[in-house]
Amino acid sequence: MNEHIYERNGLSWVVSRSSGQATIFWKGVADSRFPGPFLNPLTDEWGAKLSNVEVTVDLTQLEFMNSATVTPLINLLRRLDENGMPVRVVLLDVEWQRIHSNCMRAIARTLKNVQVERRSA
Repeated sequence: MNEHIYERNGLSWVVSRSSGQATIFWKGVADSRFPGPFLNPLTDEWGAKLSNVEVTVDLTQLEFMNSATVTPLINLLRRLDENGMPVRVVLLDVEWQRIHSNCMRAIARTLKNVQVERRSA
């Protein structure tokens, strides 16, 4: 299993990859006003590298995510969707993540390969 860790300002982005599957864990606090300079290069890099695997984007370990972080997340999902492999987004069924979950479900309707799942806390 390969694991790559990227951290900035309280947010950790961990990519764990094994044969045929990969998980991108978002951990900590995503509250940067301008997350693009950190997240967009990761989205581009890993969107290309994860073209032949099923991907889970796991947000269950996030303590908080602000609205500025939603755009880079959507960009990641679009990039992964273009690869044609199944993508699963996992959020917790907690108050602050419900809004993001609803947003991700609405976006997923326009993407062929993306499913959104909400788990009990």
